[in-house]
Amino acid sequence: MKFNAGEVIAGRYRIDAFHLEGGMQEVYRCSDLALDRIVALKTPRDGIVDKRFSRGAQMGARVVHPNVAATLDYVEEDSHRCLIEEFIDGKDLGRRLASDFVFLDPSLSAWVVHNIAKGLQAAHSVGICHRDLKPSNIMTSADGHMDIIKLTDFGIAKLAEMELEVEIEKFEQDENTLTSSSTLLGAVPYLAPECWSDWPNAGQPADIWALGSIACHLLLGKPPFGGGKGAIMKMAQAQLAGKVELNAPQWFGKHLETAVLEQELWTLVQSCLQINPALRPKADEIVQKCEALCYSAAPRQTGVIEIYPHKYPNGGTATAGFIAMDSGGKAFFHISDFFGAEVKPQVGQRINFSIAAGRPRERCSPVLLLQDA
Repeated sequence: MKFNAGEVIAGRYRIDAFHLEGGMQEVYRCSDLALDRIVALKTPRDGIVDKRFSRGAQMGARVVHPNVAATLDYVEEDSHRCLIEEFIDGKDLGRRLASDFVFLDPSLSAWVVHNIAKGLQAAHSVGICHRDLKPSNIMTSADGHMDIIKLTDFGIAKLAEMELEVEIEKFEQDENTLTSSSTLLGAVPYLAPECWSDWPNAGQPADIWALGSIACHLLLGKPPFGGGKGAIMKMAQAQLAGKVELNAPQWFGKHLETAVLEQELWTLVQSCLQINPALRPKADEIVQKCEALCYSAAPRQTGVIEIYPHKYPNGGTATAGFIAMDSGGKAFFHISDFFGAEVKPQVGQRINFSIAAGRPRERCSPVLLLQDA
């Protein structure tokens, strides 16, 4: 660790605790003593010293939008370079997908994609692209709906550009590079085809490809080409074919109330995953498409399936059950509202849901299967 708890940087930022380490940086939770607020201090990890960090900070400061983590300050003190950024209390989307969700239902997917697209639109409108957009660079609040969604590391991405370019060149000579570079390994599932063949000229369309890959991950529960060397091979095959062929999730079409939304989302995914960068939509076009989607942005809760199927006193059963809400109380749900892909409702499953009015109990819709705690 570069800093110790209690240390004060630039006479203003007190280190409270080490927060996490990314591929390119260490992140600390800090107190801004001047403005009495919590901030994130990001500094290049050991061994990385580059002027691109300060340039990246300047670029990040140009992107001002609710869906982008705000760049607040940049400090150089002794040998330390520190980017001060808005602190988001929650988890990055990568961790949410790895530990919380199996996949996302259409409405929650649309909500996440819409917010990411708005952040990209803000960046692209001032001539900035991320070039390392992936779930781990998207912060979300810890609530069930991910009410707060912010793109991060526009500043750090300048350092990532340098390492990715070097590692891509190394990979062409030695495929074992993929397992030795955490930056490249994490980026592979979301890198556009042109990043491999012409990295210096990969621009805003590469961000759109990444958005399409993330949207696909939300709906399928995995990136479109998987990860590792297998993803690179599948990408190369798609390049040779001149198109991406993906099968929609098997659960599409099984919920009449979201059938139209499902198809609209999949059409959006396919438009982003065009091999030819010129054929991909612009960020503002994606925002417009998302604004036209009919999806629910209702708050989400979590709970456990307590009864399924419901048994009537006369011995009959219903394809419905009851959920014990973490917030207290019980609510009714019907199997038509259950999103579990090929998994059926079972007692004890943890789920994510919205509440709607109902008698004699409130009704949960949609009901989204979560990973076991």
